[in-house]
Amino acid sequence: GPDVSTEDTITTSVEAAFLTALMWAPKDLAQQVRQIMTGPDRWNPFWSPAHAEIFDAVSSVLDEGGPANPVLVQARLFETGRLARVEQHLFAILSPAQGPLIGGVELPHLAAKVIDQWYRRGYAGLLARMSQIRETVSVEELAGHWENLTGHQQRAEELWLTKRDQLARLHQGNA
Repeated sequence: GPDVSTEDTITTSVEAAFLTALMWAPKDLAQQVRQIMTGPDRWNPFWSPAHAEIFDAVSSVLDEGGPANPVLVQARLFETGRLARVEQHLFAILSPAQGPLIGGVELPHLAAKVIDQWYRRGYAGLLARMSQIRETVSVEELAGHWENLTGHQQRAEELWLTKRDQLARLHQGNA
């Protein structure tokens, strides 16, 4: 079966590299990628809750017109009382042993990988839910559940394709 520990390590490493690149990218590029990485209600591409909190702080700094550099993001987390919850993760992002290049050249690629990982996790969730439904509902109810889950899969695929396309266009425009 899948090595969940390795997948978790890789996923959180990609998210941390993305956040590092986002905080060191030029403000305009950071703002564009941030817009792409936000989405409909309840959409959260991050596996790590701490990374989602840090992304929210980055977004807040950008929304106020500032550059989302590490110092301003750390200050925002402190001001909102969230620093203690994410401080260990933020420290790893602020001083990575091996991180993205400063200037944002890798940012669209890292954002795309975060979205790809979200999409892959969705399939694991879909399969788990299908298995749960198969074991707990009557045969007569299966078709309705299958239709509902298929709708979720199709919406996820549409969101994934849309965001990947937006990032590809952004990368082409900055190349």
